[in-house]
Amino acid sequence: MIQLSKILKQVPLFHTLGKESIDFIIQRLKFKTFDANETVCKIGDPGDEMYIIISGQVKICIYTEDGQEQVVATLGSGDYFGEMSLMTGEPRSASVITTEESEMFSLHKNDFDVILEKFPSISISIGKIMSQRLRDTLAKASKLPSVSKIETTQHGPRGNLKDVPLVDLIRFCESNSITGTVKLEHDGQKGALEFKAGQLQKVNLGDLSEDKALDTMLNWTEGDFAIDLRPLKIDGLKEEKETKDETSAEIKVRSVLILSNSLVVQKIIERALKSLGYSVAKAKNMADGLSLLKDSNVDLIVSDIKLPDGDGLKLVQEVRQVKDIPLVFLGEPHLKDDVLKSFDAYDRVKFTKSHEVSEIVQLIEHFNSNE
Repeated sequence: MIQLSKILKQVPLFHTLGKESIDFIIQRLKFKTFDANETVCKIGDPGDEMYIIISGQVKICIYTEDGQEQVVATLGSGDYFGEMSLMTGEPRSASVITTEESEMFSLHKNDFDVILEKFPSISISIGKIMSQRLRDTLAKASKLPSVSKIETTQHGPRGNLKDVPLVDLIRFCESNSITGTVKLEHDGQKGALEFKAGQLQKVNLGDLSEDKALDTMLNWTEGDFAIDLRPLKIDGLKEEKETKDETSAEIKVRSVLILSNSLVVQKIIERALKSLGYSVAKAKNMADGLSLLKDSNVDLIVSDIKLPDGDGLKLVQEVRQVKDIPLVFLGEPHLKDDVLKSFDAYDRVKFTKSHEVSEIVQLIEHFNSNE
């Protein structure tokens, strides 16, 4: 017997609910079965149901102008979809097709509205859930061919909406944790989208409301765009507000040094950071890295914890003798607490939990927001 309450608790939207609340929702779910290659919903359909997959698998698809299918996500047992349309009331933005026989529970909007009224705590999570789902599904969408047409210059990514639709630009900013402004120009109209760490903060187009402005700009099929990045700022030495020492001014992070013995890791991080407008230097060991640090204008270091000629703690000690800059270490799965504690004596040292570029960028942003 399937543990439906356990599956529901896996849906972040219902994380905060107790057993009684979950039971209330279960009573309103409808059981549905689908054959392989059956369309569950298609682009443009009313967004009046969300689905929770019990068994089977589905693909989330969008289509190019010439009708070519592009799969942006694959979901299986315990996954869910359709909650964004359910919450916003907007039509489906993608088609969902089964890739094998599947069983699902569906929740209709009328029942969802009853649940939302009875358990208002759910509404607190809605904004966060929508943003997270966007991150989960757009990581792959950001690799679509159109995004490759974004030109990278020293001033930031730019191009034409004919080659890169606005929806793909939003995906690009989300998946790369962009902080900055997407500036758009179409037939003399100028609009802007403000992002912070990959999350859309504000939309501007004349006197239009944000919803109307976004709808209008999403329909622009031609025009220029430019992503003006706001370089992440990090204080140098801790600022002493009592003094008037001008050397305590902020350091703008424009140049990042990557220390890794893996050429693959170097390339992945380098490509992502360069697309965000940073200059990047690379080295495979500590000695070469320290040499680059002395001879170039490095503002921040991203490094493996273990290097061929030393460990992370030794690196921090050596770097701080040359320059007082932040360090971000690429975390390892089984990093022990006593290893982490050995870094407590040093400020502005952070560890990622993975090698995901978005997490690296968010940690850099952390320095900016907390200094």
